[in-house]
Amino acid sequence: MEHVEQHKVGSLNKSSIAIIGVLAAAVFWGTSFGVAKEAMLYTGVLMFLVIRFCCTLVVIYPLVAKKINWKVWRQIAPTGAILSIIYLAETYGLKHTTASNAAFLISLFIIFTPGVDALINRHKIAVTDLFAGVIAIAGVWLLVGDSLNTVDFNIGNILILIAALGRAAFVVTTKKKMDTQPIDPMVVTFIQLSVVTLVCIFLLILTVPSEQYVLPNAMNFWLYIGYLVVFCTLFAFYIQNYGVKHTSPTQVSFLLGLEPVFGGLFAHWWLGERFDSIQWIGAGLIVFAAMFISLKFSFRRRIKTSHVAKVEKPIG
Repeated sequence: MEHVEQHKVGSLNKSSIAIIGVLAAAVFWGTSFGVAKEAMLYTGVLMFLVIRFCCTLVVIYPLVAKKINWKVWRQIAPTGAILSIIYLAETYGLKHTTASNAAFLISLFIIFTPGVDALINRHKIAVTDLFAGVIAIAGVWLLVGDSLNTVDFNIGNILILIAALGRAAFVVTTKKKMDTQPIDPMVVTFIQLSVVTLVCIFLLILTVPSEQYVLPNAMNFWLYIGYLVVFCTLFAFYIQNYGVKHTSPTQVSFLLGLEPVFGGLFAHWWLGERFDSIQWIGAGLIVFAAMFISLKFSFRRRIKTSHVAKVEKPIG
C-alpha cells in the first residue's frame, strides 16, 4: 500500500512538472517567431536553420554521447523526419503569407492532434476533446482578427497547414516511440534535431551557391541564435518530449496551443503591437480550452490512480 501511494505521488509530481514545463515551452516558442524573424534579416532560411541546429547539437552532444546507439537512432529517426518537414514548411510558409494567417493555421494542430492520435492508436475521439478544440479555434479566430475575412490558401498558407498537421503527427508519434522503449528525452531531442540538421544541410548544398555560405558577424544575430538554441530549441524540445512521456499527446498539444497567445503578448511588449478587446477575448478562450483539457486529463488520471489504490488495498 505504501509503495502504491509513493508511486501515485511520484506520478503526480512528474505530471505536474511536465505540465509546467510544456507551458514554459509554449512561452518560449511564442517569442521565437519574432526573434527568428529578426535573426533571418542577417542570412537565408536554410543557413539560419543549419546554424541554429548545429549550435544546439554541439551543446547537447556531450550530454548524450554515451547513451546513443544504432537501435535508438532507428527508432527515433522517423520523428526527426517529421520535425524536418515542420520546420521547413513553417519557415518557408512564413515568407509567403501574413503573420496573422500563419498564427491561425498553425494553431489548427490543436484540433488535428486528437484525430491523428485516434487514427494512429485506433481509438475514438472524446467528445470533450472536440469541444475544447472548437473553443480553442474560436479563440484563435478572435485573436487574429479581421485577417480571417481575407484568408487565401496560397503556397504560404498551404505550407503552414502542412506544418500544423506535422506538429500533431510529431507529438503522437514521439509519444508512441517513447512508450515502446524508455529513452532519455535528451537523447530523443538530439536524434530528432540531428535529422533536421542533416536535411537542412543537404538542401543547403543542393539549392544555395557555395559563395553564399557565409556566417553573419553581427553580434545581434548570435544573441538571437543563443536565445533560440538555449530556450526555444534545447529546453523546449526536451520538455516537450518529457511532457509526452508523462502526459497525453492531446494535453501536450493543447498546452502548446497557448503559443499564439504568448506570441501576441511578446509582440505587444517587444514590437509595440496592440490588442483590442476582441483579441483579448480570443486569447482568453484559448487559455480556457487549454486549461479545460488539462484539468480533464488530470481528473481522469487521479480517478484511475485512486482505483488502482483501492484494488491494492486488500492485499496490504
